[in-house]
Parts: sequence; structure tokens; C-alpha cells
Amino acid sequence: MRRQVLSVIATVVHVAVAEGQPRVVIVDRGPGASGRILAEVLAKPHRLVEPDTSRFTLRRDEQVTTGLVVLGRTTSIDGQVDGDLVVVGGDLFVHPGARIGGRAVAIGGAVYPSTLALPLRQPQSFRDNTFTITPTPTGYELAYQSLLADATPMLTLPGIYGLRVPTYDRVNGVSVPIGPAFSLGRDRVAANLLATYRSDLGKIDPSADVALELTPRLRLEGRAGRGTFSNDSWIRSDYVNSLYTLLVGRDSRNHYRADRAEATLHHRWETATLILEPFVGGRGERSWAVGPWLGEESSPWSVIDRTDTLDGMLRPNPPVPDLDIVSAMMGGDLRWESGGVRAAAQVLAERSLLVDGPSVNGGDAFTQLTFDLDIAFLTFGDQEYELAVRSVTTPEGPPPLQRFAYLGGSGTLPFLYLLEQGGGELLFLDQQYAIPVPGLKLRLLGVPTLLLRHRLGSAGVDRLPSFEQTVSLGVIVSVFRVEFAMDPATQDTRLTVGLGFAR
Repeated sequence: MRRQVLSVIATVVHVAVAEGQPRVVIVDRGPGASGRILAEVLAKPHRLVEPDTSRFTLRRDEQVTTGLVVLGRTTSIDGQVDGDLVVVGGDLFVHPGARIGGRAVAIGGAVYPSTLALPLRQPQSFRDNTFTITPTPTGYELAYQSLLADATPMLTLPGIYGLRVPTYDRVNGVSVPIGPAFSLGRDRVAANLLATYRSDLGKIDPSADVALELTPRLRLEGRAGRGTFSNDSWIRSDYVNSLYTLLVGRDSRNHYRADRAEATLHHRWETATLILEPFVGGRGERSWAVGPWLGEESSPWSVIDRTDTLDGMLRPNPPVPDLDIVSAMMGGDLRWESGGVRAAAQVLAERSLLVDGPSVNGGDAFTQLTFDLDIAFLTFGDQEYELAVRSVTTPEGPPPLQRFAYLGGSGTLPFLYLLEQGGGELLFLDQQYAIPVPGLKLRLLGVPTLLLRHRLGSAGVDRLPSFEQTVSLGVIVSVFRVEFAMDPATQDTRLTVGLGFAR
């Protein structure tokens, strides 16, 4: 009974607050996620901070029990916001001791978190767009405004005079892309022309990509070039994989070389809580194998494990055959967020139209489905549960080695050798439960987070073999993670140290 009375009182207070403050209307959400997020926060109980030339500061002794929307002001948070915090037309600074229970979002600015504050759940910075703020008799009207449409010249040199961020792996060594970017029709056409130098291969790979905006919701994308490809980039991002390769010799990818061209047509639907973007397209590639080979003794440099042939820099790549593969593709991306729950899913279906090479006669057709799912939500306070799923299945096959998927190693199943299991079938589940410990705030390193984790997976050529699993207890401090892992079947244990934001 007491809980019901408190709920009624809270509802009355929220309504009173909403009726006592100016009304904000979004007349144009524009493309992208910023308008969707802003509309969702404005639709819930919130406190509104009106535009001003001075900085807005939420003091240490202040608490906002709803969401908080700040219009046209740089914002500093020292206190506590229980809901989402959105700043429109300004930067957001989160100071030590501050707490934000929901999303921390800056539109037309950036989020600057302190390492001594509680970890932000979903910091998002939208620097490329903002919303104009127009006073009305009852409040304010907001309209989407791109910050790039009038500023992007036809020809630019992104990065440092066209030099993009390099990557590193055991096949290419350092990959250094350089080239110009083009923009036409107020960013309706965007293109990149790149030449990528591969230091260990001694090759320069040309490539080009273009995106054409047909309507605000419909776009055509195309890309073509020579490069080094992998089906395992889902395990770690390019730059995280580069760090692991350089420091500990753990390149969590199998590679092959190919000339590839593909085109896809995308359509985007958006609501206040959902983004759905299906696509259709096609791909053609001519592919071949690349080293390291068995018995090879030289490799790109790494701090440790440079000569290791099981997990390190000399681990051989699968000997893929020379093949021409032409295929049709369809799939889509889905992102949904509501009530503190967020989910993202991606699906790709590939159907071969031609598979031709020295070992086949054009008749080895295959159909492969790849599915990724990530779900996360808060449980008690700032504690969060997250589930990641990766699934690959080949109902019609067999697939060529170029389409094999792999598991094993610290990024997936640490008690297997790196990418030990592989084939046309794969299933991997990674569950994590994160518990921030604000009472143990560490100087310079911030608030530690305890991590409970369970991983389960299997991969095989034409079926899933017995599942392997790992349970672990860890702690994340700043950007570092330490985990004590155990294999329940064998009772083997292992202590691992890695990056807190990596798999």
C-alpha cells in the first residue's frame, strides 16, 4: 500500500513539473539517432533547463529524479541525475562524484566524462548536427540542423593530409591508408579513394567506396578494391585487434586476399524507440590464400610470441583455394531502445550464384546465414546484464574456406587455441554481469567494476561439436580488465589481463 501511495505521489509531482515548465516541440527530427533520442527523453517526465549564455551546473548536493534536458548551454554535472541527460547545443562535462543513471548525450557538442565519476552507461556525442531553438509563446520549437551540409568542401584530405589511422596484424604488418574524400550535392554523394600500403606484403592496395543518398531514407552504397579480408572481425575491432597483435602477438583473425566489389541498397525506418535498416545487394570477388605458411620463420614484429605457431605471429592462415565467388546478399540492422533496455541485431544472408576455381566446376553453391544479437539492461542500481550472441549456419553447402567462421582464444573461448574450431557452423554466447563499486574509487583510475562472465560456444565444418564453456570473475579498472577464468569440465584455470572495452 505504501509503495502504491508513493507511486501516485511521484506521478502527480512529475505532471506538476511538466505543466509548470515550457513546452518543447520537435518540428523536424532529421535523420539519424539524435532526434529519436531527444524525442524519447522529452516524452518522459523531465526537468527542462532553458537557453542562456551562462554555463549550467548541477551542484554536488542536487539530484534530478527524472530526466534532464538542457537547451543551448554548456553543462557541468557534479550531482545526480536518475534518468537520461541530454544537452542540445552545448558540451557536457561529467565531474568526479557525479552520477547519471541513464544516457549521457550531447547534441551539437561532446560528452567529456571524468575517470573518477561512475562509468557512464551510454555516452553519445553528436558533433555533426544540432537543433535550432526557437522561442514560442508556450515554450520552444526544435528543428534539425546539420553542421556539415554547408561546411564540407568538394575535396578534403581526412586525417593528416589524407593519411588515415593505420592498423596492424600478422599478415599485412602495418596497413597505412591514404587518399582524398569527395562530397557532392550537400553530402548527398560521398566517396573515398584510397591507396593502402601493406608493409609486410610490400603491396599497395587500391580501393574506392561511394555512398549515394537517393532520398532521406534510401541510399545506395558501393565499394571495390583489393585487400586483405577476414570473417573474424566481429571478435575484436580493427584497432583493438591491432593493439593485441602488436603487444602480445594475438591476431584474432584468419585472413585471405581478394579483389572484391559489392553494391547494396539500404532503406531506413525510424521511430522513437526503433531503427530498422534492411538492405539487398550483390558481391563478386576473386580470392586467394596468404601467409604465414607452415614452416615460415619471419613475421611482423610483436613484443611477445613473435615465433609462436599456435597462437602467435606465425600461426598459419587456412590455405583457401583460388576462387571466383559471385553472390546475392540481403539482410539488415535493427536497433531498439526503451525503458532502460537496449538491443541491436544484424543479419546477413548470402546465396552464391557462382563458385568457380581450379578445385570446383561452378557447381558448389552455398547459402550462409550470419546473425548477431546484443541485449543489455540495468538490473539493480547501476548493475548491468549484457548478452551477446553470434551465429553462423550454412543450410546449403558446403561453404568454401573463404566463408568459414572460427572460435578459440582469449576473445572467445580462452581454453582453446586461437581460432582452433572452425567451419560453416558456429554458435557463441557471451553473458556478462557488471557491478560498479563506487565505494572503492581509485585515484586516477576511477571506479572499479566487478565482472561475472559466462561464455559458451562451438564451431564445426558441417555441424556443431560439443560445446565448450568458460566461467570467470574479473574486475575492470579504467581501460584494463583482469579475469580469473575456469573451464567447468576440466577445472583448468587461467588468469588473463586485457582491455576493458574489448571482448
